[in-house]
Amino acid sequence: MDTLQFLKRVLPSEGVYVTTVITDGVARQGFFTEIEELAKAVLKSDELGSDAYYSVSSYQTKKNRKQENVHLTKLVAMDIDCGKNKPYPTWKEGLVALGKFIQDLNMPAPMIVQSGNGIHVYWSLTEALRPAEWKPLAEAVKACALGNGLHIDPVVTSDMVRILRPVGTHNHKDKTPKEVKLLLDAPDVDADTLRNAVMSYMAHPVIHPPHTTGSKLLENLAVKSEFPLSNAQTVKSKCQQLQFIVDNRADKTKVSEIMWYRAMGVAAFCHNAEEVAIQWSEGHPDFDPQAAVRKMEQWRSAATGPTTCDKFEEANPNGCKGCKFKDKIGSPIRLGVQYQEAEISQDVLDQTAYEVELPKPFKRTDSGIKCTIDDTDIDVCPFDLYPVGYGKDESLGYEVVRYHWKRPHIGWQPLTMRQAYLTDGSREFAGAVADQGIVLNSKKQTEYFQIMLRSYMDKLRQQRTMTNLYSTMGWKNNYTEWVMGDTILRREKNGSVQEQQIVLSSSSQRLGHDLYGTMGTLEEWHEFTTLALKADMPAHMLALIVSLSSPFYAFTGLKSTVVSLYGPTGCGKTLAQLWAQSIWGDPTKLHFAAKYTQNALFSRFALYAHMPLTVDETTLMDVKDVGDFLYWVTQGRDKARLTRTSEERESKEWAAPSIISTNKSMGSKLVASGLETTAQMARLLEVNLDSHRLFQDGSSAGREIYNFVATHYGVAGRTFLNKLLELGPDTIKAMIDDSYATFNKRYSVKFSGDERFWEQAIVLADLAGRLGYEWGILSFKPKHAIEWVLTQIGAMRKNVADYQIDAFDMMSEFLNDNAGAALTVMHTGDTKPTPDMQRIPRGEVRVRFDIYRTDSMAKFDRGTVMVDRTFFRKWLSKRGYDYKTFMEEINSQNVNATPKSGKASLGKDTPVKLPQCYTLGVNLNHPRLQGILEDADEVAENLTLGKIIAVQ
Repeated sequence: MDTLQFLKRVLPSEGVYVTTVITDGVARQGFFTEIEELAKAVLKSDELGSDAYYSVSSYQTKKNRKQENVHLTKLVAMDIDCGKNKPYPTWKEGLVALGKFIQDLNMPAPMIVQSGNGIHVYWSLTEALRPAEWKPLAEAVKACALGNGLHIDPVVTSDMVRILRPVGTHNHKDKTPKEVKLLLDAPDVDADTLRNAVMSYMAHPVIHPPHTTGSKLLENLAVKSEFPLSNAQTVKSKCQQLQFIVDNRADKTKVSEIMWYRAMGVAAFCHNAEEVAIQWSEGHPDFDPQAAVRKMEQWRSAATGPTTCDKFEEANPNGCKGCKFKDKIGSPIRLGVQYQEAEISQDVLDQTAYEVELPKPFKRTDSGIKCTIDDTDIDVCPFDLYPVGYGKDESLGYEVVRYHWKRPHIGWQPLTMRQAYLTDGSREFAGAVADQGIVLNSKKQTEYFQIMLRSYMDKLRQQRTMTNLYSTMGWKNNYTEWVMGDTILRREKNGSVQEQQIVLSSSSQRLGHDLYGTMGTLEEWHEFTTLALKADMPAHMLALIVSLSSPFYAFTGLKSTVVSLYGPTGCGKTLAQLWAQSIWGDPTKLHFAAKYTQNALFSRFALYAHMPLTVDETTLMDVKDVGDFLYWVTQGRDKARLTRTSEERESKEWAAPSIISTNKSMGSKLVASGLETTAQMARLLEVNLDSHRLFQDGSSAGREIYNFVATHYGVAGRTFLNKLLELGPDTIKAMIDDSYATFNKRYSVKFSGDERFWEQAIVLADLAGRLGYEWGILSFKPKHAIEWVLTQIGAMRKNVADYQIDAFDMMSEFLNDNAGAALTVMHTGDTKPTPDMQRIPRGEVRVRFDIYRTDSMAKFDRGTVMVDRTFFRKWLSKRGYDYKTFMEEINSQNVNATPKSGKASLGKDTPVKLPQCYTLGVNLNHPRLQGILEDADEVAENLTLGKIIAVQ
């Protein structure tokens, strides 16, 4: 067996693996995600003469090699130290002692490794265990070895972060390195098999302090747990071992004293224990009733519980064959115990606890839930439990099941897990419940617990429909449901709308409850909107109807429009945003602060989904971020990201308007970014607010509005949504289509295709405003606000036209940016080309001007400019302009002067010697570039004058 094969045998198949290398007394650690990498590192260190070790566990992260970071462990090890002045002078003597221990205790055969001077003993398990399962088993193996006189290092066995030498390396402590080699191989051991072998050393919970007599034998024979008194007749009739002992008690050759004594260990915990002890002993050749009772009392006073099944099987190995209760109970005493069925606790948290019955053969008792098999109650879990619901968790992407369990000393707690973990044979189930505080005594009990959970959930499914765990708000289930906080509004088949409380996914539960509550009445909120009309506040009216239109965006092809409230301090921009958010929930919590990270912004958008996002003071936004903000918001989805496993993470999505406030024009900030802005400008509906007299006279009006919306919120949106759900998705879609079709007739305005984002925001706001007025939500009609925003469309169109950049603008900007890297070569008739020597670049050459005239007295009337194409493309890309679009515009104007080969030397006919490169040529005779030729005339005149002066 080589090093890699050995490590694969003893280490878990998943997690992070650790090696420790000691060189000249200095220890270094390495972390690896693959066992193959670990093996290579260990062997390399060994070849260099270092002592190489591996850690016996795998870890959750590469953070450290500490117990809190342990993921899984697949072996139980012992270190038998051999050598001079040690319990075993040689490794061979240690091996003999180990063999005796294995034989006497009937332990499973282990793998044995000679570590150089000593012996390492490995029980490699068939399945890796989590720390909570592994630790008790390792402690029991250690206690068993020490208790039976085997001299081992007491620290190694129970240390889950222990480092040991792997097979195939060397012990370099001595001058002559000693090979670490496998002495004896053995098959992997089932954890339950090893656990049964050391069961008497397992640490079981004890309800009452045990009696102690100093008798280690009695303590090892007993299972440390408290049992109610059992029916002896029932126990004997169901336990094959007890039947054999009682039926053959007169034959010493069949029933040894130890077998009989273990039967007394069961009688001690039965009703009328003295009579039972006598009945099960009577007929023995040496029968003495007083001695039988005395032995039974000795067990009861000295031991900590009844005899275990394992101890009976140890004394009579064939006696348990064919027993239907094998591995289902820990002691025969269980067979005669019948628990009284109990009602569920009165302090449950959910009505389902009373509505859904615990399925048979399980029953609820005062000491937990039991499973009744052939009139025998078998432990399932020592606490009460009931199902709560099931459904898909949007944030996780799979279905989950939810329960409540009553944790001792704490009370009812949630138990939530992936539904797939309830399937038979799921290896993740035990870990999933252990992570939430439930650790059961055995593998078989865990299986019963899983079956009970599955059966209980099936019972719930028969009575209740699926309730998903939503991580986002808004439309669900083909526009027939709407989630708002911890409430879902559902349209029934008859057109009525029902409201139901739900549970959000863990990632959204707190936010959903806090954000989308309600306060105040619809009548009060409706009456307050008259202020916007009486005080002539069209911008605030616009913000209200844009916010109310949010549910319509999911029905259109465009996901969002950014509505910018632009104006000086004191015009009520933030109040307009808060008022708009009060339609849906608590505006003080829904309103987004000025400073935020991109991830936080996208997370909020995804949470709100189909309700508006308001962002305060985007004045603080960097000019370079404005374009990205407008683009990604109106895209309606987050940037693509990868998970830790390099799989594409599901993008966050939304469809709702965003209302921002700013003291500086977002359009101006876009232009200041220096990037191509046409596409982003079309996504921005920026309206200009003037200072309002209501806020100029003092702050009292602003405080009054703020105080009102901070205490009256959430009811308007719920009323609006109830009405929409009653109409149904088909009617809503028809209303939207009609609004687009009739908008021009009502307002005499047409929008171009480039203005589709503006059109969406205004048309949907108009529809929402009309419905809000009709349904008694708003006290004003939307016409005034719509006409106000339409008066600003002309200015917005002019801004877009002014800010629009074409190919000639980009070429001019490029030439200005690279003026210091430009050559100019003048061509006059048939004379030799003359470079402008006063402007020879000292560094790289990116631009070359070639200008032509017929003779020295004529003006330059034609020319070309050639640029380094590769450099130019990169420059365009950084400014957000598309090279393909650039070339289409150049070709459409017939000014493409690129050489046929696409290559040229920018330094030709000049002192600068350069190789050919890919170039792009543009004809300078276009009117937008004519100025370059005129400048060239001035350069030529200066050059000629310079020559004349030089001659003089």
